[in-house]
Amino acid sequence: MLRAACACPAPFRSTVGDEELSTVTSLTPQQWQQAHDSTGRVQKFRQTCKLIRKRGLAKELRSQAWPLLLSCYAPDETIAGRQAVSDAAQQELNSLLQQAAAPDAHNNFELSSGGETWEQNVRRIATDVNRTDCGSGNITAEERSAIDARLTHILTAYAYCDPVVGYCQGMADILSPFLLVFPQDDALAFMCFAAFMGQIRQNFLEGQPGVHSSIQHIGSLLQHADPKLWRQIEKLDMSTGVFAFRMLVCQFRRELTFDDVFGFWERLWAAEQMAHCQLKDHCVAALLRLNRKQILRLRSPEDFIQVLFYASTQILIAI
Repeated sequence: MLRAACACPAPFRSTVGDEELSTVTSLTPQQWQQAHDSTGRVQKFRQTCKLIRKRGLAKELRSQAWPLLLSCYAPDETIAGRQAVSDAAQQELNSLLQQAAAPDAHNNFELSSGGETWEQNVRRIATDVNRTDCGSGNITAEERSAIDARLTHILTAYAYCDPVVGYCQGMADILSPFLLVFPQDDALAFMCFAAFMGQIRQNFLEGQPGVHSSIQHIGSLLQHADPKLWRQIEKLDMSTGVFAFRMLVCQFRRELTFDDVFGFWERLWAAEQMAHCQLKDHCVAALLRLNRKQILRLRSPEDFIQVLFYASTQILIAI
């Protein structure tokens, strides 16, 4: 479920600069272990989130920390409790895939989908899986086939469990980082992907109301914090927010490398745990303010799009 709307009055912004950010040491396994008691419960959860928000996570910690940051289980959950949650996710994934493969799958899906057929969703998944970047580099055809199978299984399960949304373009991009964080565990990848989709589900409903609401919110933030910058954006005919559309739909996956999107997402999730609200809109507003001087000098919408294209990696310091 979507969290409550954020009441922060101005764009959320880090005091860490570009040069400082590159030298910040990630939270280490030892520090992560020290944050837990003997049963596996997280102690001082807010303090731990504060450290993650500032420093990010060591690579080997992501598979442990991401389910926590996405509220797949509570901070006071024990090791045994987390295993039970994981087992339940595996059972749900298996059940959904069995239902999606049943002869009457299309009937069950179409009763809730508003008229779209299950076959249309299956075709869209197949098309997008074939062109999804999974950061795999030089791999064999067999390895790529295994990645495609994982993408297909999880996207099929998600589409079947939420027929009102089904499968929409961009979901494969959002799923791909989870496959890398959970290379051997489709249940955890599915669980975390579904939890993240729960936060941004309105971006994929008909008419994409979540995206349009975010664009309006970004405009309101800038009008409050930097009226001059907002007037310039209006002058450039960019107040419709077209520049932010892909950023918001794909959660910056296409703008950032995998290493950068890992760091951005986990630091953003940690910040949202502390603020008890979503801060993505604030990050986009902060990104614009970080490039304020350059934007104020622009003369065309095309120049604005180009500036944002090259500046998008600065989102890492907008948290």
